[in-house]
Amino acid sequence: MRLVTVLAVVLAVGAAHAQVKSAPVAAKPVGAVAPSDKPAVPLETIRALEREMDARIAATGTPGDVCVVQAPTRGFYLTGLGAVFTAEVSLAATPGAALLFGAPVGAEQKARIHKSKLAHIPMLEQTLQAMVLSLVGSPALKLAENEQVVVAIRFFDLTWEDRSNLPVQMVARLEHRGAAIKVDVQ
Repeated sequence: MRLVTVLAVVLAVGAAHAQVKSAPVAAKPVGAVAPSDKPAVPLETIRALEREMDARIAATGTPGDVCVVQAPTRGFYLTGLGAVFTAEVSLAATPGAALLFGAPVGAEQKARIHKSKLAHIPMLEQTLQAMVLSLVGSPALKLAENEQVVVAIRFFDLTWEDRSNLPVQMVARLEHRGAAIKVDVQ
């Protein structure tokens, strides 16, 4: 008799559950873009600007002694905030691969590399200012008056290098149209 009662309760609960219809919920995951939603700045535009910035950074310096882009520029656009671009850069070419094969870097070469890096700091600062101005005026970005442009460079150094008087990063920012470009060297 107990078995019949348990089966009856299970069947009743199952039947009641089958009659309950749940309404479909149209949930959109956080950050998801519906197929009809288009980003304010297309990815192709951001990628073209990234390549242009890499070329400008790689041309900073003197012939035969230029900055080296270690990690390519990455950019993104946030509606209401603006555009942000980041890159990892060595202020001068270093013999990193040669060290893998046991070729030591002499004191004279270390001093020459350090001197080159120090000389490139003001040059890269000018390059960043020019890039920010270019980005602000870019018709491709379509920045609103209150949106800002930030270009941040983190500097790459090897462990054997002389780090004295070298910055860790450089950030150029234009907070809104008509403002002065601020460059922070840290």
